Amino acid sequence: MKPSPVIAIVDDDPGVRGSLDSLLRSVGLTSLAFTSAEDLLSSGLEGPVACIVSDLHMPGMTGLELQAEITRRGWALPLIMMTAYPTEAARDQALAAGAVAFLTKPVDPDRLLDAILRLAA
Repeated sequence: MKPSPVIAIVDDDPGVRGSLDSLLRSVGLTSLAFTSAEDLLSSGLEGPVACIVSDLHMPGMTGLELQAEITRRGWALPLIMMTAYPTEAARDQALAAGAVAFLTKPVDPDRLLDAILRLAA
């Protein structure tokens, strides 16, 4: 049996992390939650992760900075960016840097799952 893809959730809000974890588990996916970009980067989990779902605005390293660091490290991980405060500039920057989706919070569960399942298939 093929193991479930692991989705990394990076968000400083415990409520968001918990709800995304529940959503992913409801469709048979496994998630690992991180309170910050720094926690993800220091985890050593690049290999088993199928994609990253990251908040844009977090204390410390932002989602855009996380995206840049992942690229700098050569990690070939798709990234889905989400934010409660979208701007066209942030959207353009994230998508130009390779984000596969830029979603506005509260995130539509179907849109998020569609983006993840396209990547994890």
